[in-house]
Amino acid sequence: MNRGVLRAEMIDFIASLEGNVQVLSMDDQGATRARVSDTVSHSYDYSEAISDMQEAISLLPDIPYLYFNLGNLHCLGNELVEAIGDYTVAIEKYPYMGDAYFNRGLVLIYLKDREKGCIDLSRAGELGVRDAYGVIDKYCSDDAR
Repeated sequence: MNRGVLRAEMIDFIASLEGNVQVLSMDDQGATRARVSDTVSHSYDYSEAISDMQEAISLLPDIPYLYFNLGNLHCLGNELVEAIGDYTVAIEKYPYMGDAYFNRGLVLIYLKDREKGCIDLSRAGELGVRDAYGVIDKYCSDDAR
C-alpha cells in the first residue's frame, strides 16, 4: 500500500515541477525574458501505483482505506467509473467513511449524475467532511441547476 501511495505522490510531485518551469525566450530586439511555460501538458501513468494498491487489496481485502486509495489513484488516472466502484466498496466495508462519500459525490457530479452526487455529498457532510457543504452550495442548490 505504501509503495503505491508513494509512486502516486512522486508522479504528482514531478507534475507540479513541470507546471512551474520557467522558460527563457529572446524577443526580436534581443532582450531575454523569463516566463512560466503554460504549454506543458502531460498525462501520467498511474498503472504501477494502481497495481501496487490492487496487490495490497489481494493481501488485505477487508481494509476499506485500500479501496479508497485505489479510487483516488483511478481518479488521478482518469478512470472515473473504476473510481466510483472503488469508493463504493470502501463505503460498503466502512459506511462511516465520509471522504469516500465526498470523493464519489464529486466524481458523480463530474460525470453529470448530479442527483446521486449531491446525495453522497450530503452524507459526507453528515459524517464530518466540512468541504462538502461548499460543494453542495455550488452544485446542488436550486440555483446551480
